[in-house]
Amino acid sequence: MDIVDLYLYDLKTKFNKINPKEYYLSYSGGKDSHFLLWFIKNYLKNKDIKIVGINTYLEYPEIRDRIYNYSDIVLLPTKKPFEIKEKYGIPCFSKEQDFYIYYYQNALRKGKEPGKTILEKINGTYKTGFNISKKARNYILSGQAHNITHLCCHYLKKDPARRFEKERGLKPILGVRASESKMRSRQYNTCFTKDKKFTPIHDLTDEILDEIYKRYEIEIPKVYSCEGIKRTGCMGCPYESWKHDTEKELKLLNNKQKDFICEYFKESYRVLGIEM
Repeated sequence: MDIVDLYLYDLKTKFNKINPKEYYLSYSGGKDSHFLLWFIKNYLKNKDIKIVGINTYLEYPEIRDRIYNYSDIVLLPTKKPFEIKEKYGIPCFSKEQDFYIYYYQNALRKGKEPGKTILEKINGTYKTGFNISKKARNYILSGQAHNITHLCCHYLKKDPARRFEKERGLKPILGVRASESKMRSRQYNTCFTKDKKFTPIHDLTDEILDEIYKRYEIEIPKVYSCEGIKRTGCMGCPYESWKHDTEKELKLLNNKQKDFICEYFKESYRVLGIEM
């Protein structure tokens, strides 16, 4: 039994800990969630776990097609992208930075004083942890900043999923891995979150995942073989700009798609120096 066999066997024991009728697979069409789809349908041969996707309106056409082809149920956002932009703003620097920036800007818009911790995070004086970057700080304090928010993902993905879970009485199986980011390494280090979301592949490495895909000839979206992109989110999301993936992603879009994305994210693109 090699490392792939051991991992798949261990993953099976993790699934034995849940009642499949109480969970659904949150399917994004990407590499991680598609591996879980394969594992549930082909390895476990389980028919009880429903496959649920979300069409955020910002999916790559290939990924959107996979969502509709493989999902039992497809949800829609509770707010459309430009509704979010008009009311809250758009993503820019990173989800963690944008969280503090949003609450700082939101307080000022309401004529209120931002909270002490928010002010310290913005001004770079928070002593015991994370502060926003110098670039973000200078932009926000310039008084010329556009409205920035971390809430894009909330209304496009998290809120419709939460409503579905409440309506059906189900909990999600999430294809999240700790190796994907520092934030995720802090959030996902066991198979279950505090609210009983099931995260069975939190410990899966790229090397093992790639070997599983190769050995079992699991379908990989073509978008991953283009421009060196290893994972996808929403088309052109600025959060991938630090790796220069945003520019790579824009090259994959047709003119109509690119115009839509560039209009949606244009203020953040200008700040980050992303060519449109």
